[in-house]
This record gives sequence, structure tokens and C-alpha cells, in this order.
Amino acid sequence: TDSTGNLGAMLERTGKDVGSTRPIYKSAEYFTFCSAVLSRQMMEADATNAGYCPYVMFIYESAAKPGQVVVGYRRLPAAGNAASRKAFAAIEALLDGIAKEAVK
Repeated sequence: TDSTGNLGAMLERTGKDVGSTRPIYKSAEYFTFCSAVLSRQMMEADATNAGYCPYVMFIYESAAKPGQVVVGYRRLPAAGNAASRKAFAAIEALLDGIAKEAVK
């Protein structure tokens, strides 16, 4: 993991500063990482794909639906040249597998 963040705590801490006291999450976190192999394939396909690295995964329990935990990830585009689309599909498969494993 490259980095992690506690979104829920940040929003709770800064809510009053932006004029809101409405709770959004009971808990919310994210983590970022890259796969050396898949990231290289993605960027060899098109150097501008650097903007899609690192990958972002998240987990949260919303205040509106306590007890329901959501695990997900930032989706990659279904765009670009054929090599980019192939690399994006491989990364999506990795992220989807991680998310499915996490909810077991």
C-alpha cells in the first residue's frame, strides 16, 4: 500500500468549517497502490495514463445505512488506444478481485 486515508474522520473534523454538521459516514477509509507490472503496461500503452496511477480502493459504512459496509474502487476509463484498454481491463480485474475477496 502506498498510502491510506481516513475520509470519515477528515469529513467529521472539517464539517463545521464548511458549514455542515450532517454525518455522511460512520467510517470511511481509502488506500492507494500500484502494480509494477500492470502500471508499466498501462503507461507503455500511453504515457498520459500516468494520471490513473496509483489505483484507489475504498471501504465505508454510511451514516444513513449503518451495518452495510461498501468496498469499491475508482473505475478506470473504457477509453484510449487498444493497448490502454487492455491494460485498464487487467487492472479492473485485479481491483474487482481484491474487492470481492475483501467482502468474503
